[in-house]
Amino acid sequence: MKKISQHRGMGARIGIGFIIVLTLMVALSAIGLRYVADANQRLKNIAQNNNVKIELATEMHSALRERALSMHVLPILSDPFDKDDEVQRFNAQGAIYIKARNQLESMPLSLQESNILAQIQTLTREAQPEVQAVVEMATFNDNEQEIFDRIRSIAMPRQRDIAAQVSALLELQRKQTEEAVQSAEISYLSVRNLMSGLGATALLVGMSIAGFVIRRVSHQARQLADQAMFDPLTGLANRCLLHDQLEHEIEISKREHQSFGVVLMDLDRFKEVNDTLGHDVGDELLREVGRRLKETVRAEDTVARLGGDEYVMLIHNLDPQDAPFIANKVLSALDKPFHWQNQSIDLGASLGLSFYPAQCDDASSLLRCADIAMYVAKRAGKGYALYSPDQERASRGDLSLKSELREAIQTDQLCLHYQPQIDHRSQRVVGLEALVRWNHPQRGFLAPDAFIPLAEDAGLIGPLTHWVLKTALAQQVVLQQQGYLLNMAVNLSARNFHDMELPASVHRLLAESGIDPKYLTLEITESAVMSNPIDGLAILAELDQMGVTLAIDDFGTGYSSLAYLKRLPVDELKIDKSFVTDMEENENDAVIVRSTIDLAHNLGLKVTAEGVETRGAWDTLSLLGCDQSQGYFMGRPMSVKKLEAWLHESAQPEFSTRVFHAV
Repeated sequence: MKKISQHRGMGARIGIGFIIVLTLMVALSAIGLRYVADANQRLKNIAQNNNVKIELATEMHSALRERALSMHVLPILSDPFDKDDEVQRFNAQGAIYIKARNQLESMPLSLQESNILAQIQTLTREAQPEVQAVVEMATFNDNEQEIFDRIRSIAMPRQRDIAAQVSALLELQRKQTEEAVQSAEISYLSVRNLMSGLGATALLVGMSIAGFVIRRVSHQARQLADQAMFDPLTGLANRCLLHDQLEHEIEISKREHQSFGVVLMDLDRFKEVNDTLGHDVGDELLREVGRRLKETVRAEDTVARLGGDEYVMLIHNLDPQDAPFIANKVLSALDKPFHWQNQSIDLGASLGLSFYPAQCDDASSLLRCADIAMYVAKRAGKGYALYSPDQERASRGDLSLKSELREAIQTDQLCLHYQPQIDHRSQRVVGLEALVRWNHPQRGFLAPDAFIPLAEDAGLIGPLTHWVLKTALAQQVVLQQQGYLLNMAVNLSARNFHDMELPASVHRLLAESGIDPKYLTLEITESAVMSNPIDGLAILAELDQMGVTLAIDDFGTGYSSLAYLKRLPVDELKIDKSFVTDMEENENDAVIVRSTIDLAHNLGLKVTAEGVETRGAWDTLSLLGCDQSQGYFMGRPMSVKKLEAWLHESAQPEFSTRVFHAV
């Protein structure tokens, strides 16, 4: 009985001891878990707050840069309206700056952040009267040299002081994020040691709990690190991590006397996919693009997503002469169609490349120069471009030309040339295509390619299209009064399909001129409509109901011609001159032309061929059943005066044999 009592007492003591150990383990585990949760929440709050702070400080920095640019642009603008627009842009950036600063001040701030913001506030208050005085002087004073002297000696030093403080704020916020992550790692290490000790004391139970906590803590640490440094959609490096990698790469390249490249990439036609197939498909495409880019570059290279459909690749140990190789390699990776639920999607891309140290010596300049080169490539449609200082000078020249174009539209510096369209059966002129020219006071006659892209960038394509339509219809009235009942064709830009007022504007101009809508043809490209498919198709439907003739221009060069042909309410196809010019020597081009004519006729569409430069091309098109043609063989684009003489000659009985050599 005594032994039994002793065993029972020992069992009770062991049980009590186990309970005490277990209670202690649970209590310490609870304390450890609560400590981890508190540290985790603190880190999460810091990461979230700092991300917002970095975004706000970046907005302040960008607004300062834009205001500085406006101060430099204002003195070179001569048009009061342009100056007024630039002043409004200057003030708008000021409002963005103040809003971002106020939001930043309302957030929890460290003592260092508060001190920097106070310094920024003081510098801003001191600089504002001087900056405003310079802007007013630039607005109302024509002495350009005096204004630039004031900007360089007074305004810009102030702006640089403020920008330096904002940069210091950004650097401080990045350091705070890194310190928070380091602090969390130290906290997690302490908790891991504590849990390991408890595991040794409580044996398997403690070790199991400790292992669980360690795994959970490590997982949360990785998640928070990923949130701070990686893009959540693609898993690629984000802007913050990319900036750190660039700074690190610059230091290595300085030490080892190496060069490296930055490739900035923007997807072409991604907005069309997003608008047509939805954001879920768009997100999957962005992830797939990220995967392809990582497979294309080396493991030691960095691939980052800046946001939207912009990506950046940091390529180690890359010289400028190797740029074509890496650019073509990236473009080839994106040439393969993307697949979504048995649907094939084609995407292109535009690349801009910059290099350290040949072109830029800091991270921000590398990204800025690559961005400039990317837009050069996108505008030229050539896939990629290497940065050069000429591109920045061209950008400044484009800025001046944009300002002059606004004035040209208002002061009759523009004119129209007309190219005749000839019917194959009657061999008579049946229509004209109106082509705009700019008689620039200093640069002479400028072709559309020199200023149409600028009009699109500057938001002037609407007024320019209105001027072309109004002028062409007025000339059509004159021709009808002279007895020429001809069709008039006018080209539309992709930007016109973002203007839902376009049909109403066309209707007004037709009513004012008295021209029957069936004698007006509006030429479009498939890619122009599909740049904004929802609005584009709605605009075309209104124009079609109005009775205007709609023609697809440059048919055969679109990225999905046949797929969209049946969706567009068109009456006519224009075969691109690239197929017509070499048709006599290139059998493939001849087959394409023949097939296009047959396809169009089967769909009840009229066919016009462009680029007819020889008698042989004319005869071949006649045999293939083409309805009408235009080109240098029949007539070059000509002024109104030459057009009237040409039309008079074409009215003669000998037209079919003489007119082909008359112009």
